[in-house]
Amino acid sequence: MVSEDDLFAVLAHEARRRLLVLCAAFGELCVCELYFSLGLPQAVVSRHLAVARDARLVVARRQGTWMYYRLHPDLPKWVMTVLAGLEAGPSRAIFLADAARLKAMPDRPVPCCP
Repeated sequence: MVSEDDLFAVLAHEARRRLLVLCAAFGELCVCELYFSLGLPQAVVSRHLAVARDARLVVARRQGTWMYYRLHPDLPKWVMTVLAGLEAGPSRAIFLADAARLKAMPDRPVPCCP
């Protein structure tokens, strides 16, 4: 179970907020999609995802050499409400720009599973 302290510790960093909002909006995403969208190095994005995974906010699966992340399927409704509020809040323009970069990504991987 996710505690308030765990959630807000993860949300304290802008990059992690952006990663969680992308996962909430698009579902499962490859690390390559996430670092392309945020314009950050792969190692930085992977580290932030590890923090979110340790807090039980995201789950990961490996497909070959690629890692895919999505929101934890058992997140409580209140966590989803907080994430939806973030997406609609003052940083909305940043989240929209991240989503636009993701949609425009050349050679974007095709998910194997819906």
